[in-house]
Amino acid sequence: MTTPLERSLSVLWTGGLLIRLSGDRRVPIELRRIATSIARHFPSVEDVEHAATLSLLREHGHIFEHPRNCPAWQEKSPGPPLTRQTRLNWPSGDADDGIDGDAGAPDASEIGGETTPEDLREQIESVNRAQDALTRRRSRLAALCMDVHTPLIVCFHVLEWNHDQIIEWINRLQFDDNTKNVAHLLIEERRIEINERLRKLTHENPVKWRPLDWEG
Repeated sequence: MTTPLERSLSVLWTGGLLIRLSGDRRVPIELRRIATSIARHFPSVEDVEHAATLSLLREHGHIFEHPRNCPAWQEKSPGPPLTRQTRLNWPSGDADDGIDGDAGAPDASEIGGETTPEDLREQIESVNRAQDALTRRRSRLAALCMDVHTPLIVCFHVLEWNHDQIIEWINRLQFDDNTKNVAHLLIEERRIEINERLRKLTHENPVKWRPLDWEG
């Protein structure tokens, strides 16, 4: 028969396992996404605490053990505790979608001793990977923005801009005192402001066609 301690440990450790699976790039992307979806709705540490308190107050007896009474459960957990503050990013399909793989590397404040040429080579490779990942993400963001807001495609075609110019303009922080880009405004449903900026752009850069003039 399952005890309250075993029941609580199963929930607490499963939460940690889901977090670990979500961030493990060795796991197939489909399983990582399933783990992420489950984790977003799975009982948290606080939920176990609440359930343990309620089970003591009700007549049907002790069902869950409070986490504080579960000896060393965090040390034995397969992953970090799943709490209400846990925020999991949706797993990306990129082979290298950032610099998370270097998360364990020391930062500048921790570096000491003798730095070798091999250390420098590793950091150069790390920087290159991060820059490549950023380039891919900027390109993807530009493509998504144009898919959502087709006037962007029309304007860039009229201006005869190349791929790099398009990516740079869409990703540039140029709205709200240079704190937001096109994607931010699309999220906030501020398409009219984007169109006004595009109209101004075509007036400032005359081409063989007249400046664009569209509504909404």
